[in-house]
This record gives sequence, structure tokens and C-alpha cells, in this order.
Amino acid sequence: MRIVQISTNTIPVPPLDYGGTQREVYYLTKELVRRGHKVFLFAKKGSRSGATKTFEYTTNNPKQQLAFIRKNMPGKVDIIHDHYGIVAKANPPIPTIRSSHSKGVTGVQIPVYVSKSILRKYGKSRGYYVYNGIRVEDYIFRKKKDGYLLFLGRIIEQKGVHLAIEVAKKTGKNLIIAGNIQDMNYFNSKIKPHLNKQIRYVGPVGGKRKLNLLANASCVLFTSTWDEPFGLVLIEALASGTPVLGFKKGAVPEVLKGMPQLLCRNTKEMIAKIKTRKNFPSANRCRQYVKANFSDRVLTNRFLQLYRKIIKGKKYKIKKNSKWNLNKS
Repeated sequence: MRIVQISTNTIPVPPLDYGGTQREVYYLTKELVRRGHKVFLFAKKGSRSGATKTFEYTTNNPKQQLAFIRKNMPGKVDIIHDHYGIVAKANPPIPTIRSSHSKGVTGVQIPVYVSKSILRKYGKSRGYYVYNGIRVEDYIFRKKKDGYLLFLGRIIEQKGVHLAIEVAKKTGKNLIIAGNIQDMNYFNSKIKPHLNKQIRYVGPVGGKRKLNLLANASCVLFTSTWDEPFGLVLIEALASGTPVLGFKKGAVPEVLKGMPQLLCRNTKEMIAKIKTRKNFPSANRCRQYVKANFSDRVLTNRFLQLYRKIIKGKKYKIKKNSKWNLNKS
């Protein structure tokens, strides 16, 4: 097939640190090319994905970006996979899917979400869902663990960092908190007063440091209190051979469907499970679970099935008010 991938102009493909959307574009592009497909990528300058050809944006203006994409669109394209939104909104005369990692999308041919729960909640069950995937081999794997708990994610109240602190205090375990502070008032009032030798904040992490933190933790705490669209940290921890405990919110029960013993209703259950470690999966079991369900190859399989279904069934609609023919200005 001849496939066009549309990324944003905010982060290169692949991202150096954070950037879930760009990482998915990278994994998908690499694996599609490995299987013999022609992939054309539109992305930020400096992107390195192994695509058949990469077109680097020359402007930050969305209207001009759309004109750039239209001008450089290869011939005989079978399907466009838009991770950005501007192409899908323009409704080109080519089958086009729009991936959304969080919110609902409207005015596009075919929306695709990262979980069944988000498809129902935000997409009103219109469209499809394909779970996130990662390259398992990119993650350090260790059977022998250090004794600390780990919270990895954005420092905002919805992520429940204060609840991870509660769990650490009541289990007597050391806790490492890593991530970007996106709510300084929350950090200063709910996190900073509890920092000491037992509970440490190490700032945002990426690269080898992040991988080592995941691989050496005895358990990762996924304490989000909102409806997570997916929860990439869940599979990153498991790929490292590290069990992860998460609340039954959003897509977490879907991601941990094969490991229900890791689901918790509240901090009380989380604390009890850490104290006993009863029925915790082995490091090998954790990693194999991700390989079987959330690897880059599984991700690609699912998208290829969807591509073919859409192309064969012609389940796309070109609207009369298409913006595809906008002037370049």
C-alpha cells in the first residue's frame, strides 16, 4: 500500500523524551516500511522515521501547512492516516482516518481512538479504536528489582500524585516521583511538603534515565483519578518487567484486562496489594503480556486491518464543503 502519515509540527518523529503521538507515528512508520509498504511522512523538521520519503513542514501556520501537504501529496495514495487533524478536517478525496489520543473529534471521515472506553465516551461509539503500542525491545528488562515505588507522569491533581504519596507512607516504601510539573500550586501545596529521604521528586525524565527507573522499580503506581484515554505508562512499566497498580478508571481496565489482579478500586486496595504482593505477575509474564497485546507489531497489524477494511468497504464520505481545495495563501 501507499500510506501517508501526518504528524504535528510540535515534536520531531521520534520524540527525544515526551511525545506519545509522535512515538506512535514512528513505530507505525518503521514497521509499515519493514513490511514493504510505501510510507510518506509529513512531520517537523529533523524527523527520522525510515519513511519512504519525509516532507518537513516549513511553517507553523495550519492553513499554510495544509497547502504544503496538498502540494506535496504523492500520487496514487491508498489511505491517509492523520495524527494531527488538519488534513482530516479538510476532507480530502482519499480515504482518511483521524487518530485521537484523548478527546472526541468531529467533522472527519473516520475517527479512531486509543481505547474502547474513549470511543464510547467521547466518540459516541462512532468510529473505531486501536490500542497504543510500543517497541518492547526499546525497554530495559530486569528481573531483580530495587525496593522503591515509582510514579511517572505529569504533576497535576488528576494524575493523583498525592495518592501515590499516601500509598508510600502507609506501606513504608520509598517513592520516586518523576514528571513535568504542570500545576505549580498543586505541587507546592500537595507534593512539596511531603518530600524527604523516603519520598523524592527527581524532575522530568527521559531516555536511559526513564528506562532505568521503570526497570528497577518494584512497582509503578498509576493513580490517575480521571478517565485515562489509555495510559502509556501502564505498558511501559510492564514491558520493563515491572508490575503496575492502577485504579479502575477510563481505559485502565481494558489495558490490564489480562492482569486483573493489578486493578484497584482505591488506595486501600493498592496499599494491601503492595504489602502482600499476592499474585503479582512475574517480570517475564509482564513483558510477554505487552508483546502479545501492545507491541509495535500488534499496533501495525491492527491499523493494517483497519486500513484494508476502510479501503475495501469504501466507508468514507467526501463532503461537499471540502476544504481540500483551499488556496495556498
